[in-house]
Amino acid sequence: MSGFEMNEWIARTPKEVFDFITASENAPKVTSSVVSMVKLTEGPVRVGTRYRETRLMNGKEHSTELEVAAYEPDQRYAMKNLTEGIETIYHYSFKPEKEGTRIELVCEVKATGLKKLMVPVVASILKKEDGDHLQRLKQAMEA
Repeated sequence: MSGFEMNEWIARTPKEVFDFITASENAPKVTSSVVSMVKLTEGPVRVGTRYRETRLMNGKEHSTELEVAAYEPDQRYAMKNLTEGIETIYHYSFKPEKEGTRIELVCEVKATGLKKLMVPVVASILKKEDGDHLQRLKQAMEA
């Protein structure tokens, strides 16, 4: 698998961490390049719910659609994106630890055909862009 993994301990319950990270209005607080995240699907969040995420990259706004790939309250959450034949999935898991939560993030990058050659480059860019993702989540939640 290409991608990266990271984890962080946060002094909040799994429910609090799950609720915070799954609330689209908190995306700019957690990922520095995210300008906005707008829910496109009606109804409660579930597998298949779609969002439009807008990021500022190299001074320009770029939007992409994301889809909830896993949704198990307080335990597991995943968001996926398919752009130009490259699929990226961010898998989150939430486990009680001490008086808080251990959140684990696994970023998985996949492609087929010639796009497979781009996977290590995309994974490296994502790690550079989102490498402080969980630390920013911790700061936002513990502030």
